[in-house]
Amino acid sequence: MTNSVEISVVRLKPRAGRLFLPTVSLLLVSFALAFVAEQFSPLDYEIALMAGALVVVLFWVFPMLSYLASYLELTDQRIIYRSGFLGFRKRQLQLSELSSIELQKDGLGAKAISILSVDGSELVIRGYARPKYLAAEIEALAKATV
Repeated sequence: MTNSVEISVVRLKPRAGRLFLPTVSLLLVSFALAFVAEQFSPLDYEIALMAGALVVVLFWVFPMLSYLASYLELTDQRIIYRSGFLGFRKRQLQLSELSSIELQKDGLGAKAISILSVDGSELVIRGYARPKYLAAEIEALAKATV
């Protein structure tokens, strides 16, 4: 009886550039609240503070939680792709079941990796740096497992 241990080859986070706009919204809310602090009455400022907190939660906290929970992990046996808010979308593909790997361009020119499995399901990976190198690494690992 062989006891196979799965070894993690690499674990990647998405590009941090996708946090640029949420951080800009955090800065704008902070500067706006600092600017109006002396101009509003205390009651009006509390309302503005609550509205600012709501904007920060919607446009900074939620994207930050989504970013922190997203990752792509390559092991010697499978690919684990986790994305979405709090990482609720999780896909796993065995490397031995991969059919083809292709690079695709989105409408904005961003590259994505499309991975097809033997059973016909497709996994599309977006938002990672150097997708050409990543696709080559996945393909090399898949050939090594077969």
